[in-house]
Amino acid sequence: MRDFYKAPQFTQYSRILFGDERIHENILVNEPITGPPCGTVTTMWENLKRTTAIHPDADFLGEIGNDGRYHFKTYKEVMEIAETIGSAVYNLGIQTGTRVGLAGIHSVNYEEAMWGLISQGIALVPLYHNSKDDAICEIVASCQLELIFCDTPERIVDFIQKRKEGLIESVKILVLLNGNLSEISTVEDLKILVFADFLKLGEENRVKPNPPKADDVYIICHTSGTTGRPKGVQLTHKNLLAAMSGLYMQWCHPPHDFKFGTNDTYFSFLSLAHIYEHLMQSFIIYTGGRVGVYSGDLKKLILDIQNLKPTMISLVPRILNKLYDQVHANIAKAPFIAKKLFAAAKKAKLEQLHRGINNPNTIWDKLVFEKIRLVIGGRVRYLTTGGAPVTPAVHDFTRIAFGCPLFEGYGQTECGAAGTLNLPGDLTGGTHVGAPAPWAQIKLVDVPELGYLSANDKGEVCFRGAAVMKGYFGDEELSKKTVDEQGWLHTGDIGEWLPDVSARDFVSAEAIESILGLSPLVNQIFVTGLSTRSFLVGIVVVEVETLKKEIEKNGDSETKACLSADGEEFLCKEPIKRFMTQYLSGFGKSKGLQTIETLRRVYLTFEELTAESGLLTPTLKIRRQPCREKFMAEIDAMYDEETEL
Repeated sequence: MRDFYKAPQFTQYSRILFGDERIHENILVNEPITGPPCGTVTTMWENLKRTTAIHPDADFLGEIGNDGRYHFKTYKEVMEIAETIGSAVYNLGIQTGTRVGLAGIHSVNYEEAMWGLISQGIALVPLYHNSKDDAICEIVASCQLELIFCDTPERIVDFIQKRKEGLIESVKILVLLNGNLSEISTVEDLKILVFADFLKLGEENRVKPNPPKADDVYIICHTSGTTGRPKGVQLTHKNLLAAMSGLYMQWCHPPHDFKFGTNDTYFSFLSLAHIYEHLMQSFIIYTGGRVGVYSGDLKKLILDIQNLKPTMISLVPRILNKLYDQVHANIAKAPFIAKKLFAAAKKAKLEQLHRGINNPNTIWDKLVFEKIRLVIGGRVRYLTTGGAPVTPAVHDFTRIAFGCPLFEGYGQTECGAAGTLNLPGDLTGGTHVGAPAPWAQIKLVDVPELGYLSANDKGEVCFRGAAVMKGYFGDEELSKKTVDEQGWLHTGDIGEWLPDVSARDFVSAEAIESILGLSPLVNQIFVTGLSTRSFLVGIVVVEVETLKKEIEKNGDSETKACLSADGEEFLCKEPIKRFMTQYLSGFGKSKGLQTIETLRRVYLTFEELTAESGLLTPTLKIRRQPCREKFMAEIDAMYDEETEL
């Protein structure tokens, strides 16, 4: 039986400082924190050393073996391997303070390589496995990466080809983390090593660690932004530890007392190219837990979870949605009595939840929900989610079905992912994104051209505190625009304070339509989105001849090659849709639109929206629900084309 934990509830979620800026802070701390409460950890390397000293023989990193079971290495073993890898890196001439790439899906070897780099004070540059080739080449070139760790032989071959083509001339060494090499052509001045040989180099040429300092760059995480050009967010060790400490202070210090330790197992499947995963793993390390890495195959995700039986999982909304759909689909196939029992259990548990109670030990749990919990291993104590809103229905059902808290936050890579957090005792779902994290101050800034005023508790969300990034790599101008002289990170997102002083994202589709409709390329535009996704899409009735002239003037060769097409064939071509998306992003920003108000995908059409078709009112305003219904297939397709993992 699970221990029932009832966290205290609060009527106010943040306090407001005196002054015109109406700065908000977390109510659980007297002032924003800057690091872990132990006072001895200032870098990620020190985080690992501290836990290794306390629990040297505790399991740390594990993955699935050939027998289908998880096998773990201890903290002491990983620390020793990390120092070996650091020695190899040193002997290959990679200098402290430089940058090294890690490409592909992560594994235990990937994570050991990461820690080896940290042991020598080298910044991590993860390369997301699904990134386009031109984006990867741009990152490698801009960061001047000499060494890249690769997950598969296929990725090694791909990098060799790029090197031959002169696209990544800085690369001098490639290391294969998993698998073997055979019949791979070489390139002059390019060294290629398998992981075993790389480790042997370090074992035979040991050097002491040369660890980083708190203000040294820990990682450069690249975000695409809205134009597709990678932005390298530099986060220091201090930045990430401040964000991690926000989680710890929110969950593990009075008046809350969630317990984490060596018996906890975290399931790792989110990419280490995203700061969210680094944030969660740093927390698990600080509390002495272990990390089980998934197999690398998303189709086996649930099977991996069931094999590992984790106590903590970090998810994104679309995975929560799939779990919700899977459970209800299975119930729909169940016998009549089982359906009735499920409906009664769900109704009773939701009624409890809405009264502020989430007891996982009721009769309904024994009869119904304990079986459902086996879907995610049966031992999960905590779930986290971020990256996009979760619908209230999914939010509530997740809590009752899996019998655990669901922690939700909002933030950006630029502030370590977790700028706001929901309080553990808050059992409302899908209505807000919580209050300032313990490290953060938050204020809203006027956006008068869109009618958002901080005096009305609406405006651009700004963060200040120890987790705010050092800046964008190689782009001082953008860094200064994004983080002002007072240290405020301007997110570009529009937010709103609620009466209990929690926060939520806020955006007006009509305001965006009125601005983008000013473009000479746009005849009409309908902006919409799904509450479970973190970006907007648009249905655009195009001024075709004007669009073609713009392409002739500013399009790339691929886009110009599409000009010979006519009619719907022209509008359906991917380069045309991409050009229009990027054009509207630039046009919108020039008119004052913020990041959250830009479109990620567009569907282009000749067909006008008319009152006769029921899509406009008699005064020619868009009828939103009929438009959503007419274009639902196109809207769904646009969201299917864009992944948030």
